[in-house]
Amino acid sequence: MKYLIIFFLFLTISVFPCFTQDTSFLKTGEEKLALLFRQIHQEKQEQRIISLNNSVLRLFEEVLKSPLSFTYPFDSLRYTGKLYPPDTSFRLINWNLSFPDGHFNYFGFILQKDSLNHTSRVIRLYDHSSEIRNPEDTLLTPSCWYGTLYYDILLNSWEGTNYYTLLGIDYNDLFSTRKVIDVITFDKQKNIMFGAPVFSTGKKIHNRVIFEFSARVSMLLHFDKQLNMIIFDHLSPSRPQYEGVYQFYGPDSSYDGFAFYDGMWRLIKDLNVKNEQ
Repeated sequence: MKYLIIFFLFLTISVFPCFTQDTSFLKTGEEKLALLFRQIHQEKQEQRIISLNNSVLRLFEEVLKSPLSFTYPFDSLRYTGKLYPPDTSFRLINWNLSFPDGHFNYFGFILQKDSLNHTSRVIRLYDHSSEIRNPEDTLLTPSCWYGTLYYDILLNSWEGTNYYTLLGIDYNDLFSTRKVIDVITFDKQKNIMFGAPVFSTGKKIHNRVIFEFSARVSMLLHFDKQLNMIIFDHLSPSRPQYEGVYQFYGPDSSYDGFAFYDGMWRLIKDLNVKNEQ
């Protein structure tokens, strides 16, 4: 018993300093990141914004390598989204940059839990949305990602595959905004794929759904727990002659939705939804 107590004390003494050092490292890193983000949001010159953000990316990647980063709150980083799916199997951190000419770029990391050695794998996301010709029908990877600022993650399972559905916004430019429904899946090696052929609109099946509308209006897109559906505003042009010109689109006071069954998100039109806004 005496030897057991001595071993326990030795283990506690040896582990506790590591825990304290790691927490201190995260706190210091968070403070530096918060300062960099404040500088970015005060900056007006594009090259300076890019340079500061490159510093953010380098520092964030180092900070996220800490074993404690998976659960560390990063509460002072107001300009970043920090999300977990319902099963907390990964963590998604992302943010956007706005530039003086009105365009936006998106950045992020995914942390995957490794339950065997209690560490996290850090995967950086690279925004190539401006180069993707048919984004609704293209399967993508972290190195070629449709950049979006996410605000919710849903989880559905079908035939052994977990589908992590992402709801997000792309501010696009001065004229139009986009709302995005995307999906993350993992293969057996835990490699990440963005997009999956699970969005059925009746006539077509898509890998993701993108809504584009006037930057002057807002669009509802959220998951309704009571209905167990993704609910969204139906968009229409302000005048018939603007059909297909999405900077003139906006909500028309009707609602559609996606319901998940038989492994697909299936479109349901003209929902009778009250007081959604």
